[in-house]
Amino acid sequence: MHPVTRLGRVIQQLRSFGELHSGELEALAMELEAGGSADVAARVRIYRDMQRDEAAMVTEELVDIQGGIEEALPAPEAPTVGHDPAVNSPRRAKWLAEQAAEAERLKAPMSRRELLSHGPQKPDEDEEAPVGDERSPN
Repeated sequence: MHPVTRLGRVIQQLRSFGELHSGELEALAMELEAGGSADVAARVRIYRDMQRDEAAMVTEELVDIQGGIEEALPAPEAPTVGHDPAVNSPRRAKWLAEQAAEAERLKAPMSRRELLSHGPQKPDEDEEAPVGDERSPN
């Protein structure tokens, strides 16, 4: 996993934990106030605020580190529209080579004999075709 992504997840978790603990401490303070302990509730709120501020400082520092890593790393290659996952496939390379060879064969000049006998023969047609084969001139 990429370090920038990992830091992003840690930052997200810290923010979530900070909100969760802050909410729990506020709920506790409200219960204490309802029970008649306003001074204890005020102390709990002070702890809540301190915890929130400390978590914000840590989160801000991690965001700065994350930004520094993003700047230091080379930019990722932008995915091209219509990206083909088989672009480096050996089968695709073979097919492309065959297509290029066929295109070159078609570009090559033809003699009259080749033209009148339905074009040049393909390299694999040099062999004699068995009787009854579709390539047979009979």
